[in-house]
Amino acid sequence: MTTVALVDDHPVFRQGLRLLFELHGDPQVVAETSHAHEAVEIVRKSRPDVVLLDVVFPDGVSGVSVAHELLRRNPAERILFVSMVKDVARVADALESGALGYATKDQSAEDLVEAVRTVAAGKSYLAATLQSDRIDAQRKALRENARLGNLGSLTARERQIFEMTVAGLTAAAIGQKLSISRRTVETHRARILSKLGVHSAAELVRIAARAGML
Repeated sequence: MTTVALVDDHPVFRQGLRLLFELHGDPQVVAETSHAHEAVEIVRKSRPDVVLLDVVFPDGVSGVSVAHELLRRNPAERILFVSMVKDVARVADALESGALGYATKDQSAEDLVEAVRTVAAGKSYLAATLQSDRIDAQRKALRENARLGNLGSLTARERQIFEMTVAGLTAAAIGQKLSISRRTVETHRARILSKLGVHSAAELVRIAARAGML
């Protein structure tokens, strides 16, 4: 039987998925959490065949950051994004993290089960409701643009701080959200600037704009 871990901040959605999977007899939910920052630990403990991961979380952490960290720890991790987000740039960015699939929450129960089984088998999956041609083109653009491509070199924490910075948060505000000091935030920002080959927060915003992340 295929096993999955659910990482989604909506308890009702997770409960619905559990019931859906029980009705189909497969897959089996072995772990779940509402909080993105708990994802790495529950996946480490439960070792699921597939991680079902949302893209957007209310605590300032993105699912893409979580995917990067999961794959850094285990490059063989099989990740399926399941989200309401259909924006071409954000879907492309999510898939460029190394995830095998992207499903949407408005798909049928049968489609979601098929998506899990496809990713569990090590195959790629993209919801039929998404614009595959445009997503492929955006992924190619991300890979060809040296600075945008370097987004993939950011650690999970650096990715968090990058996203909060381009959203306009100060170092103090970011530190408060992530429960770290302002100086630690500034240290991470310096590393981000170095990795992306830029020198200011304004340039980070321009990179995010070109990547379609704003």
